[in-house]
Amino acid sequence: WEVVINIKSHVNLAMIYSFQGNIDMAKDVLNTRWLLIYIPVYIFSIWDSYRTTVDLNKIYVLAERENHRFNTFSIGAMEINYLDKRNPILSVFWSLVMPGLGQLYIHRIIGAFFVIIWAVVFFYYSHLLEGISLLFLGEIKQANAVLNKEWLLFFPSLYGFATFDSYINTVENNKLAERVQKNFFEKTYQHPSFCIAKGKKVE
Repeated sequence: WEVVINIKSHVNLAMIYSFQGNIDMAKDVLNTRWLLIYIPVYIFSIWDSYRTTVDLNKIYVLAERENHRFNTFSIGAMEINYLDKRNPILSVFWSLVMPGLGQLYIHRIIGAFFVIIWAVVFFYYSHLLEGISLLFLGEIKQANAVLNKEWLLFFPSLYGFATFDSYINTVENNKLAERVQKNFFEKTYQHPSFCIAKGKKVE
C-alpha cells in the first residue's frame, strides 16, 4: 500500500527536489489526490503500532509473572523451526548483504519472503545494480543517468527496517532461549526446597 501511494503521489520525487532546494518543483510534482490518502493511513499506522506495543508489553508482564510456557520447537509444511541462540552481528551482516537474509537467518520465513520480494522489486525498478555495474566500468555519467531516483529512495527504509528487525528479533530470541534453558535447569536439577529470596543474601 505504501509503495503504491508513494509512487502515485510522487512523495519520493518531491523529497528529492526539496533536498536540492527546488521547493517549487517539489510542490508542482506532488499529486494531492493521492497524498491525502497517504496522510491519514500513515498517522493511523503510527498510532496503532504504539497502541499494540503498549498492549503487548502488558501481556509480556503477565506472562513473565506467571512463568508461562511457550513453544520452542515446531515442524510445519514450510520448515522445521526451533528456538536457539543466534549471533546478532551475523543477522545485521546478512541484512546488509541483501534485505531479508537476516530474517531467513533467524527462521522468520514470512517476513523474509516479504522483504526479499520488495527488495527485488526495488532493485529492478531503480536500476541500482545496472548503475553499480556501469560505475565499476568507469561510466559515471551513464550510471547516474540510468538510476531511477524515485524508486532508489525506497532503499534507506527497506535496509533500515530489515537490519533493525533482524537484529532486535535475534536479541529477543536469544533472551527467550536463555529463559528456556533457565527454566529447564530449575525444573530438572534444582531441588524443590532450594529458594533464593529476591533482594536478600542467602547464607
